[in-house]
Amino acid sequence: MTVADATPDLEHIDQTDRSFLGHPKGLGYLGFTEACERFSYYSMQTLLVLYMVNYLLVPGRMENVIGLDWLNTHIYPGLEGQVLASAIFGTYTALVYLTPIAGGLIADKLLGRNTTLIIGGVLMAIGHFLMAIEPAFLLALLALLLGVGAFKGNIATQVGALYGPNDLRRAMAFQIFYIFINVSVIAAPLVSGTLGQKVGWHWGFGCAGVVMVLGLFIYLSGRKYLAPDNKPLRGRTGWRRTR
Repeated sequence: MTVADATPDLEHIDQTDRSFLGHPKGLGYLGFTEACERFSYYSMQTLLVLYMVNYLLVPGRMENVIGLDWLNTHIYPGLEGQVLASAIFGTYTALVYLTPIAGGLIADKLLGRNTTLIIGGVLMAIGHFLMAIEPAFLLALLALLLGVGAFKGNIATQVGALYGPNDLRRAMAFQIFYIFINVSVIAAPLVSGTLGQKVGWHWGFGCAGVVMVLGLFIYLSGRKYLAPDNKPLRGRTGWRRTR
């Protein structure tokens, strides 16, 4: 391989599309959307075990949680208190890393990235708001799991789709994208964690839900700046994709 062969083709870089820090404008919309989603997710991570141990899974309240008796009998037999809270948290966290596989398959085979991501954001917002209804606690966790699965993998792929195969800005774009994530990781415990512990648990969860709704509005307002969806269309010759 010669030096010329190893050098990327700079002529394929769109030098005019530099509306956001030298990158396509769509990167800004995706970055802020992901920041809102990660804020809501890490707000949940911060409060979940404390909420269960100190408030929900105590006599007088835990009996009202729909499905908890069945869960405690068949999945976590004999567990209670902090041990039960840790088991639920561990299961929730593990499934968070599995559901994006299903979300990617749904986006690729059925709905496309955009629609799947929007559905995921709506489910996450619903899950956060359901946390204010104590009997619906497990339903809230289910909505959050499905929402993260539909959302998480399908936004990162849209970042890459903003660039051509030889565009050198792509690597920097993902670094900027992860800066948005890291800022949210720091902010979520400070804001939602403080609200949850100092003001009220439902204030913390409600804050996460409001920020998730804000992220959805940001995404919807910036769809015209994103790459075309990959939604498959059914034609006479079979499935084909929109581009």
